[in-house]
Amino acid sequence: MDNPISRMVEPVARWAAIICGWAVLIYSFAVAYEILGRKLFGFSFQGIDDIGGYVLAITAAIGASFTMAMRGHTRVDVFLVRMRLGWQRALNTLAMVTMAVFGCYAAWRGLAVLRESIEFQSVATNPLQTPLWQPQTLWLTGLCLFALISLAYAVHALALYFRGGPELNRYYGPQSAQDELEAELTARAEREAQNEQGVRS
Repeated sequence: MDNPISRMVEPVARWAAIICGWAVLIYSFAVAYEILGRKLFGFSFQGIDDIGGYVLAITAAIGASFTMAMRGHTRVDVFLVRMRLGWQRALNTLAMVTMAVFGCYAAWRGLAVLRESIEFQSVATNPLQTPLWQPQTLWLTGLCLFALISLAYAVHALALYFRGGPELNRYYGPQSAQDELEAELTARAEREAQNEQGVRS
């Protein structure tokens, strides 16, 4: 990962994604316990469905940030790769700017939702009556992270475009099959090295 912006944002996005992964795992155990409890012992958690909605919304927002940092968002490149390099540079820059506009808009609307929940002291309709500002704060954090990462990429892409940086297409163009293969081989080598260290220790 030779993009300097990716080197800065990827660790933050990765740790956020790992935390979300643990949250999903814990929620999965809670759902399994809920199913067994309802089936065998006649009791159930209150508000487990709503908690699932909160987990889904938060992980989706943070997952978008991690996917952005890993260049994992879907790009339709059937025509792009056949264009001249100048057109590719312009369209790749436009893609980053468009994503940044979307990310900032999502964060702005998320902030408006949170402010309304605080102003009206909104609570969930489940028996827990969770104050909605609590899960919405975490959701907004994910949206803001996505907005910041996409904005950093957009500013960097614009700088490279107007400076004539030749690396723009390599940083912000869609990944080729060779890029994906090299990334997978690198990740595999890292896993094998970690396993060897674990065996030695």
